[in-house]
Amino acid sequence: MKADIIVIGGGASGLAAAICAARQGASVLILERMARIGKKLLATGNGKCNFTNRSMEVHCYHSRKPSVVRQVLEYFDEKMTEDFFMGLGILPKERDGYVYPNSMQSASVLDALRFELEHLGVGLRTEDEIYSIRPKERGFLLQGKKEVYHCRRVILACGGKASDKLGSNGSGYILAKNLGHRIIPVVPALTGLKAKEKSYKALAGVRVEAEVTLLIDGKVSDRHRGEVQLADYGISGIPVFQLSGQAAYGLLNGRSVVCMLDFFPELPEDTLRQLLVKRQKQFRGRPAEVFETGLLNRKLIHECLRLAGGRGELLPEMSALAGVLKHFPATITESRGYAQAQVCAGGVDLKEIHPKSCESILHPGLYIVGELLDADGICGGYNLQWAWATGYLAGTAAGKECHASNRTN
Repeated sequence: MKADIIVIGGGASGLAAAICAARQGASVLILERMARIGKKLLATGNGKCNFTNRSMEVHCYHSRKPSVVRQVLEYFDEKMTEDFFMGLGILPKERDGYVYPNSMQSASVLDALRFELEHLGVGLRTEDEIYSIRPKERGFLLQGKKEVYHCRRVILACGGKASDKLGSNGSGYILAKNLGHRIIPVVPALTGLKAKEKSYKALAGVRVEAEVTLLIDGKVSDRHRGEVQLADYGISGIPVFQLSGQAAYGLLNGRSVVCMLDFFPELPEDTLRQLLVKRQKQFRGRPAEVFETGLLNRKLIHECLRLAGGRGELLPEMSALAGVLKHFPATITESRGYAQAQVCAGGVDLKEIHPKSCESILHPGLYIVGELLDADGICGGYNLQWAWATGYLAGTAAGKECHASNRTN
């Protein structure tokens, strides 16, 4: 089967790339190994699809080449994303910078993309996986599970390894590596972290506002504040997700990785100690549960008292309790893995693509987009913005090249 451009992968970046390429007049075919396109897109934002963010800063991404991330986001920014989707009929709704479809349904975003693909006549083959890409004199030969494909341009949009049940199995890294691209080590990101402390089994189900500080070999690497979910395996929630990729890299490199939870981030430790001393005096002679009530979730304050040295009705030293409340430890043993991760960190080295087009420097006519690249964002629509931006740039560039070539032939 032949097409001007073949897009390998029917996720967010692949669909955007296919639309943009077809709008340039190229014949486009999407190859998707799953039975349906866009399965992961449907799951984003708990089904609400936070598809971009109006506070788009390069520091919201992790990459070995942040300068390339900055350039890509300048070539296709969040305003252009909103305009792109407005053109597809998606009315944006903004909440604290987070942008959703007004319907608050991921299905609306996927349907809008799908309708545009049909309108443009983009071809689709599902349940076929590409095992090899061979550059030829005038294009590429793709060996699939079911068929051999020929094309003039290839857009590699296979996704990473996160949430493989939704379509990403890591095959894109193999394809890119076999074509000579350097792969920055890949780890799970935006996921929970497992801790060795026994305390967490007793705290399963507790949700608490806290600041989470990531320490790698004892040095502060990152910190985030928000609602933390305590689980029998360890810690989760958005603040944990934001630093989970860095934690995974620390573990990969054999480092000591610890998260310190601060349950009173707005108070210095000595101020908290004074507050606790005052509270102890206020309720002296009354049951310990009177002192405990209202400080934190009951299960959590019980565990903090125990760790600080409290026993039954005997309260611990307030300085020790303040220390535990400000430095509750989670010694990280591993992340929850790719199956529970929303994205991957690492991927194709950004030094090996042209920022304006996402075209491979090693193989002209090959474009690499989305999660396959070494750029992962924090929660809040940043990873989808990266998908739309890279997909748009690659699809537009590949489509223009094919259109120009068609006119000269």
